[in-house]
This record gives sequence, structure tokens and C-alpha cells, in this order.
Amino acid sequence: MMENNPTPSPELVPEAAPIAVPVPAESAVTPPPAPPVIPLRERPNAPLLHKGFQNLFRLGIANIVINLLNNTFKLGDKIPSLGVVLSAMSFAVSVLALVVLWKLSAAVPRFRKAVYFNLLPLIVLPFVALLDAPSVQEWITASDVSAILVVLIILLGLIFLFATLAAYHQLTACAEAFDGADDAMAAKWRSLCTWQVVIIGCFGAFLTLLLLLGLSSASFFYFYNGGMIVLLLFILAIAIALGVVEIIELVYLNRSAKLYE
Repeated sequence: MMENNPTPSPELVPEAAPIAVPVPAESAVTPPPAPPVIPLRERPNAPLLHKGFQNLFRLGIANIVINLLNNTFKLGDKIPSLGVVLSAMSFAVSVLALVVLWKLSAAVPRFRKAVYFNLLPLIVLPFVALLDAPSVQEWITASDVSAILVVLIILLGLIFLFATLAAYHQLTACAEAFDGADDAMAAKWRSLCTWQVVIIGCFGAFLTLLLLLGLSSASFFYFYNGGMIVLLLFILAIAIALGVVEIIELVYLNRSAKLYE
């Protein structure tokens, strides 16, 4: 009888421990260092911007004084010879302001656009002065008033359009002079730009409305009797707003000149 020999069980082979492969830690992405902010006084165009803002500030004061003497106190009407001098001075101040803006365009190119849009009111100004001539007054009286008003409305619209664009580009250029170096000052210039554009637009729309009402005597009579108080309040609000905007602009110009000093 054959004996069943037990089959020897295979020896248990110990399992090899898993080899821990070190996983490289994710390298933290370090943002590149921000470029150093160059102080305003150390910028290459600092002397040019300082002198330009300073000259605009001085010309702005001169323009306000001339307007007060000529328009508020009516010295030009009381003393005709003085009126001619004040008109010539106002024209000279406007030309000098354009020269300053053109020089500033070397630092901020947008100033050049402000010069272009400021040229139209400066060119039209001598022709507007001719309206006071006796021969021109006689021609206006003998001509068709409606046709003249239509021409004036178109001309007025163009003047205020160019004035609005000039103010926008000039104040925006002032803001761009501080972009990346003084964002707070740049924001102030842009806020002032918004207000000035709105005020000039409202003033132009108001004058256009008056001329349109002048085309119809009945409409003008109704407007005169029914909305005189509103009209006066509107004129007062525009005058105050324009004065406030001019003063704020002078303050910002003086502040800008000191920042670049």
C-alpha cells in the first residue's frame, strides 16, 4: 500500500516593502517683483510737467481776472478803449495757453489733441467780435432772422462740441501725467473732467434751446411767462458750477505743479 507523501508547502516569501519615491514639492510660483515706482520729481519729464502746470495755473488766473473785469464788471462797455485792451489780453492768454499745451504734449501726447480742438473757438472769436460792428448789425436787421438763427445754432453746436472735446482731452491728459505714479491725483483729474464735460454740454444745450425758442415767438412768449423762474435758476446753477469747476481746476494745476517740483 502506497503512502501519500505530503507535498511540502512552499515557503512564504516576504513581500518587498514599497519603495517610497519622494515627490518633489510643488514649487511656489513667486510673482515677479513689481517695478519700482519712480517718484514724480525724479521722472525724466518732471521739469517740463512742472513748468507746464505752473504756466497753465498762472494763465488760468489771468483769464479769470480778465473775464471778471470784462464780463462781470462790464469795464469794456464803460470804457471802450479798455474793452479793446481786455479783448486783446484775453486772446493773448488763449494763444499762450495753446503754446503751453503744445509743449506739454512732449510728455503726454494727448495734450496735442486739446490744442487742435481749442483752435476752433479761438479762430471763431474774432468773427464773433465783428457782430458788434454797425454794418453787421444793419445787415442782420435787414436779413431773414430765422435763417440767421439756424446758422447760429449750427455754429454754436460746433463750438460747444469742440469745447467739450478740448476739455475732455486736456483734463484726461492731466490725469495721464500721473498714471502709475499718483493714482489718487489721476482719479481727481478724471472726476473733474467728467463734471466739466457735463456742465459744458448742459450750457450748450441751454443756449441752443434759447435760439430754437427764438425761432418761434409764440413758444418764446410761453417760455418767458411760464418758466422765467426756472430759467433764472438754471442760469445761476450753470454760473456757479462753471465757477466752481474753474477754481477746482486751478487748485489741481497748482497741486500738480508742486508734485513735479
